[in-house]
Amino acid sequence: MQRLKTYFLATRPQFFTAIILPVTLGAAVAWYEHKIFTLGYFLLSILAAIFYHAGMNVLNDYFDYLNGTDNINRTGITPFTGGSRMIQNKIMTAQETYLLGAACLMIGSAIGVYLVYERGLPLLLIGCLGFVSGYFYSAPPLFLVGRGVGELLVGINFGILSVAGSYYVQTQTFSVSAVFAALPLSFLIAAILYINEFPDYDADKAVAKNQMVVRLGKKNARWGFAMLMVGAYASIVIGVLLNLLPAIVLFAVFTGVFGIKAVNGLFKNYDKFKEMLPCIKAAVVAHLTTGIAMIVIFLL
Repeated sequence: MQRLKTYFLATRPQFFTAIILPVTLGAAVAWYEHKIFTLGYFLLSILAAIFYHAGMNVLNDYFDYLNGTDNINRTGITPFTGGSRMIQNKIMTAQETYLLGAACLMIGSAIGVYLVYERGLPLLLIGCLGFVSGYFYSAPPLFLVGRGVGELLVGINFGILSVAGSYYVQTQTFSVSAVFAALPLSFLIAAILYINEFPDYDADKAVAKNQMVVRLGKKNARWGFAMLMVGAYASIVIGVLLNLLPAIVLFAVFTGVFGIKAVNGLFKNYDKFKEMLPCIKAAVVAHLTTGIAMIVIFLL
């Protein structure tokens, strides 16, 4: 049992809300537009998404061990950054970590194949896009995060693709409104990744993991974070103005107070490790509360 607990913790379950929220939002939009909801398909969608997310988290730890990022990271270790530290603390071997990640991906893929069989081939395209971009996010030879596109890929995978896929599982159709509903979560999850790159700056730069904060430099990179936050809440307003989202969704904009707190804190403390922690927490809360607010609004 202790080993199973270790494997569970290695998947970093504290971050599973990042995938649970968009999958639930997709089902909520399907209910709002078509009054369709199949519990079994929803639960399978959640399970597949969680196993995929778990596998990607574990494999990210494995590849960051190989490229040396987490091994030399001493200042950027927080509950949100620095990986699970399972390999560095000698709780798990590198091989064990890789096998765990691969097993999670296989289980997620098996559930995904069943959903493709039951609901349609378009889900296969979504699954393949998520799998390839997620695996090569930190894996060679593509090492996409080191090419400065990691934030974009995370935003697409944990926003648009997850919401659209969940919506399709319920309705067997796609919807422009579902895509617009996904945009706030796309921007916000990208913002969480982005702000977490500030504490990792020195370690990432040392091993040529050239994510956007490394490319821009900490001071200039502050503006990128601000733009992501503005994009999240502007997308809600634009969606309403285009009649793609119901006007009541505007109430979700009020969760932007946490985004404002995160932006203000980052601009003041972008180079101060401990002082940045409340900013990171505020970004996480902005994502969580916005996601919950939109789900509740679409359901009610």
